[in-house]
Formats: sequence, structure tokens, C-alpha cells
Amino acid sequence: MTKQKIIIAGLIVTAVFVGLFYISLQRGGKNVPNTAIKVDQTTASWQKITIEEARNNTIITINSPKIIIYGNYDLASKANAAIAERIEYAKDWFTASVSTAAEDNGETNTLSIDTEVLLLTPRLISLAFTTTEHLAGIKNNDPERTFVVFDFIKGKSVFGKDFFHDTRARLNVEKTMKDSLRVNYPGQANCDLLYAPKKSGFATSCIGVDESRGRAHLSLIGETPLSSIQEFLAPSVLPDITKP
Repeated sequence: MTKQKIIIAGLIVTAVFVGLFYISLQRGGKNVPNTAIKVDQTTASWQKITIEEARNNTIITINSPKIIIYGNYDLASKANAAIAERIEYAKDWFTASVSTAAEDNGETNTLSIDTEVLLLTPRLISLAFTTTEHLAGIKNNDPERTFVVFDFIKGKSVFGKDFFHDTRARLNVEKTMKDSLRVNYPGQANCDLLYAPKKSGFATSCIGVDESRGRAHLSLIGETPLSSIQEFLAPSVLPDITKP
């Protein structure tokens, strides 16, 4: 098979997965009972999806919310698309790792994606995605945590620059977050900072390598309290984080 055909085949597989997962977010899937979260007209109801691929001996388990906004299907669709995009990224990374790194020793390769609602207000929803993977014949990495923050007013995902007064404020907060994550870590962390608002603060993570251990995989997870960064936050964000 030519390189071009391989690329096309990969794109088709990816498109099919995104389509199926996105439909499951929109139309239902297997909902997990008694765990729905509701604020005003917005509801996050949970569903569990399992994907098994015998050819690669893989099992992917996804626990993710489906966003329902009563009276605004289009906005809910955008929020669910942002969730699906994040999960597809984790799934693609895992699939690539299986094909290039895992040993074919009969062991099952597994990926688990668990989602947590950090914050749900009339303005935004903040989500944390914790991925745990096992590759056959390879020592397991620490779980990784990534985030999606969707702004219902803007109708799109928002990022670090949207949470602070200006660039200087953002850089000050990011230094505080990163120092807090690394202060008790004994190695030499070289990692990328990720964060998202939660009640009374921010959830944080740093994913990269440990230079002191031969660039071994590194994943740090923590929290930054509101009290240490409140002065740097944009006024539009504060009510969401401080709301009881």
C-alpha cells in the first residue's frame, strides 16, 4: 500500500470514529444513571462507551458527559463537538502508540478516558479528562490530565489568555502554577503546563519528561487555590469560580 493510500485510510478511520462518537454524544449512548449535573437550562448527563478492536487487541473505555441545553440545540452541539475533539486526540495518540511501540505478546492494550466536570455555570463548563493507558510489554505511564473549557456566551472553547487581565498576569499565574506542581517533585521536570478553572481555584497538570531519568515520561497533577492568583483574574471569570 502506498504512503498516500495509508494516509487516506487513516483519515477515513478517524472520520468514522469521530462521527460515531459525536452521534453518541448527541443521541444518547449508554447513560450512567443518577450522575447528571444541571445548571439553569444546561444539563451534563454521563455515558459510558466501550470500543473493542480485535485486530490490534485494544479496548478503549470512555466515560464522558453529553451536554444538553434546552432550547439551544446548536450551542449544545458545539460543546459536544469540543468534547469529542479532545477525546479523539487522546484516542489517536493511543492508537499510534499501539502500532509503533507495543509488543504483540497477546496482552490487551487498554485506554481509559474519564471525564470530570470541574465547573458548570450559566456562562461556562470546565472539564478535566484523565487518560490511563496500558501498552503490551511496556511499563505504564502515569495518568495524564487535560482540559476543555467551553464558554456558552462565546459559543466556543476558551484558553489561558481568556482567564486573566493581560499577558503579564497570565505569565505570573502560570509561573505560580508550575512552581507549585514541581516544588515537591524530586526529578528534573521538563513539561507543558495545562489548567482549567474549578470552584475556588484552578485544576493544573504538567505533561512532559524527566530529564534526570533519561527523559522518562512525566505527568504531574495538582490544584492552585484562588487566594494565590485572584488579583490576576479577569473580572468576567471571577463570578464563575467564586460562586457557591
